[in-house]
Amino acid sequence: MIEKLENLTIAQFIDLICGDTSVLLGKHEVVSPERIALNVRNIVFEYKNIADAASAKSYLFRIEETIKAKIEVLLFTMCKNMIILGQYDSVRDVLQEYGVNGVNIMTEERLSAEVTSRLARSKLTVKEADSEQSDTKTDASQIRVEFDGQMAALMAHFKFQIDATTMKATVYAHLVGRYNREIKAKMAAMKKV
Repeated sequence: MIEKLENLTIAQFIDLICGDTSVLLGKHEVVSPERIALNVRNIVFEYKNIADAASAKSYLFRIEETIKAKIEVLLFTMCKNMIILGQYDSVRDVLQEYGVNGVNIMTEERLSAEVTSRLARSKLTVKEADSEQSDTKTDASQIRVEFDGQMAALMAHFKFQIDATTMKATVYAHLVGRYNREIKAKMAAMKKV
C-alpha cells in the first residue's frame, strides 16, 4: 500500500482527492477502510504541508479547536448530569480543575446556569465546525477543474509543461509552494510602490 506522497504522480493524487483510493493499493491488496482513510488523510496533509505550510497549520488549528469543543461538550454534559443527580460538589471540583474561577462561591442555581451556558457554547462551536466542514466539500469534477486551473497557472508562471501522469506529486506540491511564495512576494512589492 502506498503511504507517502512521493510514491504518487500528481494524476494519481488528484484521483485520490476525488475519492479513488484504489491508487494506493497494489493488485490483489486488501486493506481495511480505516487504514485507507488514515493513509489518505496523511498523504493529503503531507501535500498541504509542502504546498502551503500556513494553510496546513491553520487546518490543524481548526481540527484542534473542534476536538477541544467536542471534549467540552462531553465534559459539560457530564456536569449537567451530575447536577441532575445533586452532585454539586463534584461539579465544582470538575469546573475548578477545568479552570473556572469562583465556583466555590457559586450558588447551585448559578453553578447550573454556568454549566448550561458553557455546554451551549461548546455545542455551538461543534455545530459551526461541522457546518464549515460540510461547506468545503466539493465534487470530483470541481476538484479536477481547480487542479487544471492551478496547473495552467503553474505552467504559465514557470514556462514549462507539466505532465500530470509522470510528475511526482511531491515535486508538484513544491512547485505550488514556490509559486505561492513568489506571488506573495510580488504582491508585497507592489504594495510598497
